[in-house]
Amino acid sequence: MTIGSILKTAALAVALLAGLAAGPAAAEWKRAETAHFIIYGDVPEQTIRRYAQKIERFDSFLRAYYPIEVDHQIPKLEIFLADGRRDMERAYPGIGGSVAGYYSPNSGRIHAVVDTDAVSGDVVMFHEYAHHFMFQMRANAYPSWFVEGFAEYYSTADVRPDRVQFGRHHPGRIQALTLGANSWARMEDVLTWRYTASGRYPAYLYYAQAWAMTHYFMSTPERTRMLGQYLAAVVRGENSVEAMQAATGRTPEQLQHDIRMYVSGPINILTPQLDLPEPAVAVTSLSRPESEMAWLDLRLDREPVKVEPADDDGATRKSDAQKAREAREEAEFRAELIRSALAAAGRHRGERMAALVEARAHRLTGDLDAAFTALEPLVAEGSDDAVALRLAGSILLDMAEKEAAPSAAAGRRRAALGHLSRSYEIDPLDFRTYLAINDVRRHEAGYPNDNDLTTLETARALAPQSFDVRLRLGAAYMSRALAEAAVITLRPVANSPHRSRYTRQARQMIATALGETTAVDDAPPEADQAAAGAGEADNPTPDA
Repeated sequence: MTIGSILKTAALAVALLAGLAAGPAAAEWKRAETAHFIIYGDVPEQTIRRYAQKIERFDSFLRAYYPIEVDHQIPKLEIFLADGRRDMERAYPGIGGSVAGYYSPNSGRIHAVVDTDAVSGDVVMFHEYAHHFMFQMRANAYPSWFVEGFAEYYSTADVRPDRVQFGRHHPGRIQALTLGANSWARMEDVLTWRYTASGRYPAYLYYAQAWAMTHYFMSTPERTRMLGQYLAAVVRGENSVEAMQAATGRTPEQLQHDIRMYVSGPINILTPQLDLPEPAVAVTSLSRPESEMAWLDLRLDREPVKVEPADDDGATRKSDAQKAREAREEAEFRAELIRSALAAAGRHRGERMAALVEARAHRLTGDLDAAFTALEPLVAEGSDDAVALRLAGSILLDMAEKEAAPSAAAGRRRAALGHLSRSYEIDPLDFRTYLAINDVRRHEAGYPNDNDLTTLETARALAPQSFDVRLRLGAAYMSRALAEAAVITLRPVANSPHRSRYTRQARQMIATALGETTAVDDAPPEADQAAAGAGEADNPTPDA
């Protein structure tokens, strides 16, 4: 989903003013690193240390219940601590005023931002990390409702140094479920379709029922076994409604009644006896240039080089005037980012962060020569700067696309591969390097060969959350007539609760792999959209 879908005219003015005010203030950013996270924030050392310990304990808690077996090192998730609305606007201009955090698994940079000033900050962060964690699980092609239900169930965990408690009430979800029996979505609908902004039922109800269903099944060992049988069947490709009835022995109507009765009474809250290790945290301070440009660097890294048309959920109808206004606002945010980045880089000429920020900003303007020139001091012979080398390789690939002569384009790609190979040798855990290498190879004869598949499979292992990685790998499998492997790779994207161009493309690719003419669209019928209620879900995943 693009930023334009959540922009408001007033938010534009606020963000522009925040950008202008974000000059060389005395920011003193800290960086805290644990076993699974790298956390940044303009906060005191003790604050970032406590936060790092809390989120690392939450990870240990999840792993105690869901051990993840991998034969490779897992890249650490970056989390940025935003202090209130001003920082949230700096991280994501135009973001909704009620959003307490978000998680971005796109190919620019996998990261999360949390508003530490918000009451629901921990709930949002635990919800988003549960999504990130689920994608690392071996069987991750879960149905849409369980994707959200799993995250909602663990989002209310109370994580302290001496205990972890989970399964606690989610007041907002409980309130949504007590609006009356007729307000509930039919069980068949919840089992078979994802959330859409124009759907038959408001988003908050979808989240509420997903939470209630997950809580119900997690409440006893017998129900948990039923849930496991159902999930295994859905992962195999069986019909969700039929699989649920087979696992539980209950019709959809009976199951909905059971769940309604369950949440109307006391629910199970668990305090397990877990011996969680004391998290080790290393805290360092960022330099002044790094501190000043931290939000700019994040936004530049996430901003797409090529502007895509505004996306929606595939069903929402927007007028041409709405689309034009959002496009103008999107362009203003992009222009403001470039202006602020070049100004900040100019204030710190000669610093590494300034060179990276300047190169990314010039790349967005299309001035590729200036972008590459800014990086030259960082990518000279003997450089060990993996980030600069990867960025230089990507810029050379941009140049290759603009070359009219095939031989000149091929030369640019060879130069790009040289930089990318050096970046890979220094940091083999950055999935973006593998995608850039794939960009080089897609222009070569014989693509995709076995090495190309291995490159994309490695990217998926490092970033199973990236929809771009999965779509590329799925397409490569299909080119090699590996339909079953393609379907397994694409199904987590197709099952995403948030409809987007990614989910639609994945569903169409699965249909093609299975020999079907068109993908089944299981969104609510158009005729029932008028019944949609007011109110938005907590929109913590604007890029998902």
